[in-house]
Amino acid sequence: MPQPRFARFAIALPLYRVFEYALPGETPVPAGTRYRLPFTNGTRTGLLLGVSQTSEFDPARIKPVEQRIDQQPVLDRHMLSLAQWLADYYLQPLGEVVFQCLPGYLRGARSHVSTRVKCWLLATSDVALIDNLRQRSPRQFEICEAMRARQSGLTALDLKKINPNWHAVVKALENKKILRWDWMEAKAGLPRVTGLPQLSPEQDQILGQIEPRLDSFAVHLLDGITGSGKTEVYLRLIQSRLDAGMQVIYLVPEIGLTNQLIERIERRFGSCFAISHSGLTDLQRYRAWDRFRRAEVGIMLGTRSSLFSQCDNLGLIIIDEEHDHSYRQEDGIRYHARDVAIKRAQMLDIPIVLGSATPSLESIKNCARGTYFRYRLDQRPTQFPPPRLELIDVRNSRFEFGCSQRSFERIEQHLAAAGQVLIYLNRRGYAPIVMCHECGWQALCRHCDARLTLHQSVPRLLCHHCGFSQAVPAGCPECGHDEVKHYGIGTEQLEQGLQQRYPQTPILRIDRDVIASREALKSRLQQLQSGEPCILIGTQMIAKGHDYPAITLSIVLDADQALFSASYRASERLVQTLFQVAGRSGRGDRAGEAILQTRFPEHPLMQALLRHSYREIAADLLRERRQFGFPPYARVVMFRADAIKLEDALQKLEQIRARLTSAQDFDALSCVGPMPALMTRRIGRYRAQLCLISEDYRVLRSVLAQAMPALEDLPSSARVGWSIDVDAYEL
Repeated sequence: MPQPRFARFAIALPLYRVFEYALPGETPVPAGTRYRLPFTNGTRTGLLLGVSQTSEFDPARIKPVEQRIDQQPVLDRHMLSLAQWLADYYLQPLGEVVFQCLPGYLRGARSHVSTRVKCWLLATSDVALIDNLRQRSPRQFEICEAMRARQSGLTALDLKKINPNWHAVVKALENKKILRWDWMEAKAGLPRVTGLPQLSPEQDQILGQIEPRLDSFAVHLLDGITGSGKTEVYLRLIQSRLDAGMQVIYLVPEIGLTNQLIERIERRFGSCFAISHSGLTDLQRYRAWDRFRRAEVGIMLGTRSSLFSQCDNLGLIIIDEEHDHSYRQEDGIRYHARDVAIKRAQMLDIPIVLGSATPSLESIKNCARGTYFRYRLDQRPTQFPPPRLELIDVRNSRFEFGCSQRSFERIEQHLAAAGQVLIYLNRRGYAPIVMCHECGWQALCRHCDARLTLHQSVPRLLCHHCGFSQAVPAGCPECGHDEVKHYGIGTEQLEQGLQQRYPQTPILRIDRDVIASREALKSRLQQLQSGEPCILIGTQMIAKGHDYPAITLSIVLDADQALFSASYRASERLVQTLFQVAGRSGRGDRAGEAILQTRFPEHPLMQALLRHSYREIAADLLRERRQFGFPPYARVVMFRADAIKLEDALQKLEQIRARLTSAQDFDALSCVGPMPALMTRRIGRYRAQLCLISEDYRVLRSVLAQAMPALEDLPSSARVGWSIDVDAYEL
C-alpha cells in the first residue's frame, strides 16, 4: 500500500499561512502546479509548493485534493523563489503573492489554452498568376508580395498593417484560390535590423562600458537628459542579448508610453516581442505571457506586472523611467517593481538597466554608495541643448482658462513659426470645485473626503477617487439659490477655451477621459507626428517618454500645485515632472522653450529650477532627507486599517501597536500613530495608519519578525481590514 503524501498549497487569501492536503498516488508532481482543492463549503484553486511524507497534523483529518489542473507547472522554481522573497520582504501573504505572479487568466481554475492563431498563406506557386495582379488589383498584389517576402503566413494583425480594409481583399484572393488559411503557432518574425542610427560618442562609450558586464548581475543606471538617446542604448543592449540566445523584459511605467516604443521596436526587431499592459484583456495578456514563456518571442514589453513574465533564458531587465511612481503598487500586494526586478536580476545573476532623465533619490544614493554603476548622457543628438526653464510671475496677471497673457504671447509666437505647443495641466475635468456663492455649499463625494469634479462633456459631477457621480444641480441643494458656480481649471475647460481662441489650430487633449486604449492614444498623436502646428493639452500621460521633434514650447500652467503638499516626496516629484515636461520641447531641429506659471517665483525650489540642473537639485533634496531622517536614509513600515467606523480602524491599529511594543528594541524605533489617514474617508470606509520609522533597517526587521506571529493571530473581522506596507511611499 503506497504511503500517503502531504502537499503544501498556497491559496490566494489574505492569510499568513499555507494549507495542507493529501496527494494520492506516487507520481512525482513538480512545485508550481495548480490543483482544485476542497475549501470550507466550496472549492479553491491552490498552487503546489512542495510534497512531504509526513505531516504535523492528524492524517485522518487532512482532506484529499480534488483535481490536478496543470500537466506542467505554471510557475517555475525561480518564480516560486522570487514570490517567497517578495512575501518575506514585503510581509505579504504568500498565497496572494504567488497568484499575483500569474497572469489573471490563470489565477482561477482555467487551463492553458492554445496560442495558435489564424494565418493566411499562399495557396499557389504560380508566379505569373500573382504577377498579373500588379496592374489589375494592386491591393491584392501588395498582400501577396508581403507573403512572398516573409515566406510565412500573415495574421490578421499583419494584414491590418498592410491594409486597414484587408478583409475584402483577402476574401477576393481566397475566392481566386490564391490564398488559404490555417491555424498556426504564433512565431516571432526575424529581426529587421537595417540602417541603425549613428551612435553619439557618449552612447558608444556607455555601451562599451556596459556590454562587458552583461554576463553577471549588476545594476546600471542610465542617467540621461531628456532626448539624449537612452532608448537607442536599450535597443543595442537588447540586440546583444538576443544574439546570445537570451530574452529580455522591458518595463515602461504606463500604457501611454508604449505607442512610439512599440513602433520603434517593431522596426528594429520585427515581431520578436510581446506586449502586456492593463489595456488588454486577461486572455490577450495570457497569450503574451505564454509566448514569452515558450521563447516564441525574445522581448516582453509591458507595464509593472510584466516583471513576473517567466522564461528559461532571461538575460536582461530594463526599467525605463525608473523614478516613476507607477512602478509602485499601492493596493492589494504592495511592492515596488523596480526593487523586485533588481532582486530577480540578482537571483538569476543577470544585469538590470535603469533609465531616467530624473532618477529617483533612492537610485542616486545607491550610485553614490557604489551599489549601482552610473552612466551619464548629457548631450542631445541635435545641436540644441535642453531648454532652460523660465518662470512667469502670474500674481497680478489676467487669466483666461488658466493661461496668462504672456503665455498666450509665447503660444502665438511659436504657432506663427510653425512650431507645436505642449500645455501641461495635471487636472482632469472641466472644473475641480462646484459651490454656492451664497451659502458656501460645495459638491462633495458621499463616499470620500473629496470634492466632486465637474465634467461638462458628460455632464456630471465625478469623484476621481471612487468613481461616484451625480447630476449637476440646477440650484443650490442647501439654500435653494438658483445658481451654483464652478471654480478652477481642468483640461476640458482649457481645451474648450483654446478652441475658441485659436479656431484654425488643431487642439489635442490627452487624459484618461479621452484615451481609453492604445489605439485611441495613437490616433490622437498622429497630428503631432505630422509636424503641423497644433496645441497639445495633457495630464501626466504626456509628461514623459514621448518624442515629438516639432514641439518647441512647453508650458506648465500650475507649477505651484505641489509646493505646499504634506508629502515629503512632493518636492522630488514636482522637480521630476517639471524637468520631464520641459524636456518634451526642442528635441528636433529647432531650439525649445519651457515656461512655468507660478505665484511663488521667489520660492527656493522655483529659484533652484532656474539656476541648477536636476542632479544639483537632487543632491540638495538628499541632504534635506538625511537631515530630517526621511527615506532613503530611513526605512518606513506603515500599518493601515480601514473600517465603516473610524474608531474601529483606530482600535485595530492600537491592537497592532500593543503587539509591536512587546518586541525587543521597539523603543529604538520612531512610532507615529495610530492616527487618521490624510484622506480619512475613501470609497465609503474610514482609514487610519500606524507608522514605524528607523534608520537601522536591521532593528526594524527584528521588531517585525518578533511581532508577526502575534499579528497573524489577530482575530479577523469583515468590519475591519488591515495591511502592512513595507518601504511605504508616503507617511
